[in-house]
Amino acid sequence: MGTVDLHTHTTASDGLFAPRELVQLAAERGIRVLAVTDHDAVAGIPEAQRAAEEYGILLVPGIELSTAVERGELHLLGYFIDPEHPDLARHLHRLHTARRERAVRLIEQLRSLGFPVSLEELEAIAQGGTITRAHAARLLLVKGYVSSIDEAFDRYLGRNRPAYVPHSYPSPRQAVEIVRAAGGVPVLAHPLSVDDLEGALAELIPAGLAGLEAWYGEYSPDQQRDLAALAERYGLIATGGSDYHGPGFRAGRELGAVDVPPAVVEALVACARRDGDRPATLPLQ
Repeated sequence: MGTVDLHTHTTASDGLFAPRELVQLAAERGIRVLAVTDHDAVAGIPEAQRAAEEYGILLVPGIELSTAVERGELHLLGYFIDPEHPDLARHLHRLHTARRERAVRLIEQLRSLGFPVSLEELEAIAQGGTITRAHAARLLLVKGYVSSIDEAFDRYLGRNRPAYVPHSYPSPRQAVEIVRAAGGVPVLAHPLSVDDLEGALAELIPAGLAGLEAWYGEYSPDQQRDLAALAERYGLIATGGSDYHGPGFRAGRELGAVDVPPAVVEALVACARRDGDRPATLPLQ
């Protein structure tokens, strides 16, 4: 069990645990450094920070931004962001409005496929967090229409599937700029989901990309080592995390399941201080 986990989600987006519950579980599992990186949301950070101070955990304020790409999936992690930065707040407000409209269309699509679901049920699953396709997948699972989260995505919710609804996200380059404007360190999340990884790196590194998620929960040891080597070749920080959403969400994604080298945290801290004079204080002595 690793002591560093830099990729987790709470009920502020599509995680199963409230921020305090997540931090408590991290403490129970011996995690000393935890990043909360909710999808396009920062509402869970204050509660997680307060709990982390109680449990003696270093809480890294983060986010996972969705981006618009033609193929594959490209998400961007931002570490040591200022959750209250006005540019970030404006982006998240626009995205929240667009996600609400998308949720309505998603329910309409599911109903057209013969699933008698409602927006109220989807909102109940989301528990006030940012509504994502993962919430829709859980709704289908809870109601017995699918046998797993993966089946929900593979059959209905994934790109080009019958219930998929296009979204309005920033470009990958714009996402890097949003993270940097908020004082954060931009890192490419689960890079094997990217359709043209080396092409994406060639575009995003000049824009300010600083890291690549190599030590990822679903990746094999060989894949992790190859990605760490790729990060080194491009001069990027090789980061890592479980991408924890809750127990039994997907194989390999249990909290603390990945052995992330503690030196990664120091590298991120150094990058944050160099680029934006943030964070001000860190208990890393």
